Amino acid sequence: MSTSNTPQLTRDAKTGRLTQARAEKISAVERMVLSPRMRKILALTKDQPAEERRAQFARKSA
Repeated sequence: MSTSNTPQLTRDAKTGRLTQARAEKISAVERMVLSPRMRKILALTKDQPAEERRAQFARKSA
């Protein structure tokens, strides 16, 4: 029997991921809205890996 006060967390690593649906809920609470330009860019790059998307944003903002 464990006497530690630290809780034993057994949740799946994927549970903590920020999905699009969760991000939209957070944005709604914070009253944050994507600009039409960013919405278009995200729609065009939705199938690309995150690193590739970040690289594109960095090039466009530089």
